[in-house]
Amino acid sequence: MNQLCKGIERINSINWGTSARTDEPSNMALLQEYIRRAAILTTTYRLKTSYPFFNASRALGYDVDLDITEKCPHLKDLKNSFLKGTCEAYLEWLLLFDSGNEIASEFHDLYEPLILLIERGGTIRRQHGEIITGGYAFPLAHAEYMSKKAPIDISDQGLEAWVKQ
Repeated sequence: MNQLCKGIERINSINWGTSARTDEPSNMALLQEYIRRAAILTTTYRLKTSYPFFNASRALGYDVDLDITEKCPHLKDLKNSFLKGTCEAYLEWLLLFDSGNEIASEFHDLYEPLILLIERGGTIRRQHGEIITGGYAFPLAHAEYMSKKAPIDISDQGLEAWVKQ
């Protein structure tokens, strides 16, 4: 099974009735790891995009023809544009990966932290130049700075350790 099909199954398995209702401290670990990955991609390829939340396929110049709401009908009714946009960008990225694109292959797990956050019922919001999740505010740092940060372990064990900090 290709990655796009797995991604579609994953999105369709999300309990949208409880999404965006959990504010766990480990959500900050997921957010920071996504921002770090996005920073590496944008600085490596000098992408002009709305960092840190963007559609990587489109930022690279690929116009993906994918009717996502047909494949994931729950997204059509989703009111939260952040959640919807993230899921769409994730699926388009998987399609690009499946096509053999070298950059998508190199950054195959770009959206993994955000999808995990959504699956776990997490939410993200922006306010006054900060990103808020898990009861914490994170100042939006420059991509160059974030691209040099150490990776965060987003496995279940790594996220459990984050909660205990």
